[in-house]
Amino acid sequence: MEDFNDKWWPLISNIWTKWDSYEYVNGDIRKTFACRFMKHRESSTRQKENIPNEKCRITKIRPSDICSAMIKISWMASLNVVQVKRYKNSPNYTYSLLEVDRIKRPKAIRSLVEIEAAKNYSPPAITSAVKEYATLELGLGECARELKRKEVANIKYKIREPTETHLIGNKDLRLDISESISYLTEQGYLIESYCVSKRSTKGIVFAHPDQLKKLERHGWLTLMDSTHKTNRNEDADTVAEALIIIRNKYCRWSPRYILSDHSNIEAKSIAKSFPGIAAGEQECQVLLCVVHVMRTWMQRIHEKKTRDIMIAAMHKRTKVGCESLVQDAINHGSSVPSVQNYIKRNYTKNTEKWGLWARQHSPLLLQVTSTNSLESFHSELKKTTSSLHGLIGAVHGIVNIDCKKRSEAESASFDFRIKKVSAYGVDDDILEEIQKFPFPFQQLIIKEACTVINRLEKGKGVPGLTSLNCFCLFRHRYLLPCKHIFHEHMYGNKLLTAEVWKMFHEMFEESGFEVYESRESFIEYVQTEQQKGAESRKIAVGELTERMRDRYWRVEEMGDVERTQSFISMLEAFVDLIISRFDNNSSGKT
Repeated sequence: MEDFNDKWWPLISNIWTKWDSYEYVNGDIRKTFACRFMKHRESSTRQKENIPNEKCRITKIRPSDICSAMIKISWMASLNVVQVKRYKNSPNYTYSLLEVDRIKRPKAIRSLVEIEAAKNYSPPAITSAVKEYATLELGLGECARELKRKEVANIKYKIREPTETHLIGNKDLRLDISESISYLTEQGYLIESYCVSKRSTKGIVFAHPDQLKKLERHGWLTLMDSTHKTNRNEDADTVAEALIIIRNKYCRWSPRYILSDHSNIEAKSIAKSFPGIAAGEQECQVLLCVVHVMRTWMQRIHEKKTRDIMIAAMHKRTKVGCESLVQDAINHGSSVPSVQNYIKRNYTKNTEKWGLWARQHSPLLLQVTSTNSLESFHSELKKTTSSLHGLIGAVHGIVNIDCKKRSEAESASFDFRIKKVSAYGVDDDILEEIQKFPFPFQQLIIKEACTVINRLEKGKGVPGLTSLNCFCLFRHRYLLPCKHIFHEHMYGNKLLTAEVWKMFHEMFEESGFEVYESRESFIEYVQTEQQKGAESRKIAVGELTERMRDRYWRVEEMGDVERTQSFISMLEAFVDLIISRFDNNSSGKT
């Protein structure tokens, strides 16, 4: 009986559904099963309460009475025997196992998923691991073939839910905040609560001492971004207060550049926190993430030709070339007046923020052009948190990922001077010199050396270089030997002499990537007081627009049509009043 229950029935449990059962006095059990394709139970039509029709899930119902096969299984406890019989005049089962596997997976596969789900890694990884193990070790590849990530995610949620009750948090927000602060303190984080009386808002700032040391040492370039749907109520004053606390109380943070997305709220908060030369300190310039800029263009500039011109302008190395292409996009790229005005208003006078021509003086700014590394942190955070979690749940997720990132950083630091690369097709003399660099730079240089083979396959000739002055992007970005220098050295002039290699090695003898922070030429962007005032007012208007849009979506998501329409009517009335008043003022009236 145990052999049948544990080994055989789990392989076919998805084929049959229980019809009825009966337990005898002597302990014997009789169960009748019907084919899953019979579908003898009616589908549920229950509607959830207080859910608008447009937000109800669209479901599908399987047809019934496709197969009428039935079996009867008797568990005879006294004899320790299991008997399987055809039920009365039941017809034969005529469908393949693959067809039923598409509807439901057997218990054997679901058990494997439950075991892996308890280890708490991602559903795609669990799906891949289960399929591989079932195919190679158990010979159940056909059963596992139809296993879907969504099903794995649902099973994982059911398995993990009891272990995550402490993450839901207290219903009383004050207690939830108090528990979160206590947990952060236990984990060694510095934490500060604050309130902004002007906005009647409250906030919490927390940071690990190890990360603050890195911010103080490497905060010359800082990435700033907020994860999706967590910033609907943010404002510049609240964000600025948090930045000021980090700067003044926790560490000597003095950023020269902050890379952020298209958020006017963040831009205004940075300007408040780091006033620059006006306050007798280093100027802090806000640069825009190129990925966010291009995503914005995809939404606002619909013509591909115009977008391509703007992308080309972004990657121009000179200010003149960038501005010329922007003007081409306005004059010749788009025939839509609204798009022309959009480009003219938002991208003609601030090319130093989004154009790479303004970053040519600094190798580090050319290496880090987006906030993708920060997005990866947010991506992991979204995988480990749920909308059901309270503040304590979000804090647990952040702490866990922070610990993981710090551990990875320690591992990378250990490998920095120890690990060596190897590659096929590269001369031993060149490989030996490459291996003298720190490991991350070895990886960069070896790719350039291997690219020479691709250049030869494409029929490209020797570049004809007579010195190390190559103007390609890689050489300009990393200050290291590029594919053109390697090509010239292998098949032309011997550029990479022992003295040259020594010069490259000495760059990183006592430092790592911070060598790029000091290797910049100074380019000053002088703004008049009038230009600074105009920029500040533009950011302020942008912040108000963002806050109003976020508030609208919050009202819209409530599903109350009357409330939403009332919001729009009030907004329209106030906007019309402002527009009419300033139209009158522009005509000389008061």
